[in-house]
Amino acid sequence: MPHPNDLLIDGPIGRLSVRTKGLEPRPRQVVVLVQGSNLTGQSMFDFSFPGGEDYSVMDALVAEGFGAIAFAIRGYGRSDPPEDGFSVTTETAMEDLDAVIAWTAAQGWPKPHVLAFSWGGRIAGRWAETHGGRIGRLVLYDPARGGGNVILPAPTEPWWTNTREHYAEKLEPEFTSAELRNALGDHVVGYESRSPNGIRLENATPVTPINPAKITNPTLLIYGVEAAKATYMKGGLERAEFFEQLASDDKAFVILPGGGDFIHFQQGRHRFFKAVAEFLRAG
Repeated sequence: MPHPNDLLIDGPIGRLSVRTKGLEPRPRQVVVLVQGSNLTGQSMFDFSFPGGEDYSVMDALVAEGFGAIAFAIRGYGRSDPPEDGFSVTTETAMEDLDAVIAWTAAQGWPKPHVLAFSWGGRIAGRWAETHGGRIGRLVLYDPARGGGNVILPAPTEPWWTNTREHYAEKLEPEFTSAELRNALGDHVVGYESRSPNGIRLENATPVTPINPAKITNPTLLIYGVEAAKATYMKGGLERAEFFEQLASDDKAFVILPGGGDFIHFQQGRHRFFKAVAEFLRAG
């Protein structure tokens, strides 16, 4: 069942599913949120459950006075799928992000901020290399920067199946509650059981990395303390080296306790919300 805050906008190959929160008061600043590889922006950034109402990044941003916009890349959630799940790559996802940024500008926010997670960090970072003038501040949250180790074996099926077991492991039980893991598992199986496998095929080849020297936007690089240790998160540059090469004097590198790759679902989420809001508000 569609969420009351969801709508469909025109994308490069069909409709893109977009969720908005906090736009009605016409806030001065709006944040576009970019998903990772398996779940839509809606599920990644606006998840809650009975007894767990403080997990939504979108709600946290709205509480800080921002508007928030999340979306589903083609083939994810209610966005129109291509025929081939392997065709959904960083390059095609950059086209979808471009469409959402253009739509946001048409609504009256010509330079939204961007917060991008994991694969979304590579999407937003590479897009910002040539389109940075169309956005304000950039948050790269545990970004899969590219240019590092290839991840083998390459997938043979064009569509990925999301399972409870996958997230029970990925969400790092030492940092998350059983209630969150169970609720997210139920949600994934019920509403987002399939996603394109293009990113996994891409990761099995040398991946074009973000070039930090081409990013001139004020940038926050932020991680949970246990993040970026997995092979798929290791880029061609060490994190500190990547940070130093960002072409902006207005930048911050933050490592937070109480979490890993999904700190917004973990013990350190409130510190994460605060750090992101403070950085974005500076713009």
